Amino acid sequence: MGTVAPDAVTFFDSTIHGNLTKITWVHAVNNLKKLNETLADESIMMVEADIVLGTVGNSSEIIPIMAHPPNNTSDLSLADFLTAMVKHKKKGVKLDFKTIEAFNASLELLTKHRENMTFPVWLNADILRGPVDADTEPVDAKQFLSLASKTLPESTLSIGWTTKYGIVKMTFSANYSEAQIDEMIKTVSNISQPITYPVRAGLAAGDITVWSKLLNNTVDKNATLTIWSAEGDKVDVDQLIKLIQEVGYDRVYVDVPEKLQKQLAGSATAASISTFVLLSSIFLGNILLASLF
Repeated sequence: MGTVAPDAVTFFDSTIHGNLTKITWVHAVNNLKKLNETLADESIMMVEADIVLGTVGNSSEIIPIMAHPPNNTSDLSLADFLTAMVKHKKKGVKLDFKTIEAFNASLELLTKHRENMTFPVWLNADILRGPVDADTEPVDAKQFLSLASKTLPESTLSIGWTTKYGIVKMTFSANYSEAQIDEMIKTVSNISQPITYPVRAGLAAGDITVWSKLLNNTVDKNATLTIWSAEGDKVDVDQLIKLIQEVGYDRVYVDVPEKLQKQLAGSATAASISTFVLLSSIFLGNILLASLF
């Protein structure tokens, strides 16, 4: 029997060597076809999937299913999803609960599989209202944190803010406020589980200082950031790279669309080359000066 819900850093250490940005992701694994494709792909490390209450197939029974709102039907139940992941054992899971009702209905399944979940398990929910005047109702923070601690205390809590940003919301510039950061620090003050804070790339890059404050004030929870982005979000790539570098590669997961991932890699490489050229120029200049004297 392996460790129940080990942290992702330890589980994938032989591949990432402490660099959390190297962890690879797949999103919205909410149907059988995508689940089977994901399990067959050895390059994928973490599997994100959404849980709502709904029905599977022709059944009228309301149960936890894999789907993203507004969908409430699927060909994949949470029960079958967890069974498949437990059998596979090689990938971590990020379970994104869209409502407290969906989480409550899932507790029995999480308890059933707990001892056999020997891979990273993240329990995700947006528990606080965030930028920009977000109108999505957060998942009840008190209930979610309490039930997560009782049901799967080994799990990593992936807890963040609702957001209003991007093409759909017609909002393209803002950032997380210090008041929102302070509210999160207060909310998790009595939590002992490891925490990762999912933050939206286009908003997070607006003010880097708040993230140092958040992580430093919750360091006892091995706190990290998980930077995510939706397709079409406006993101300042250079600022985002600066955020990642300042917070540290050992404290930032990067879970973004492929296009943004490539932009980050390209800009980071360009920055590294520029630094190398600058240092080389200084080094050669020093040699030249030494030869003159």
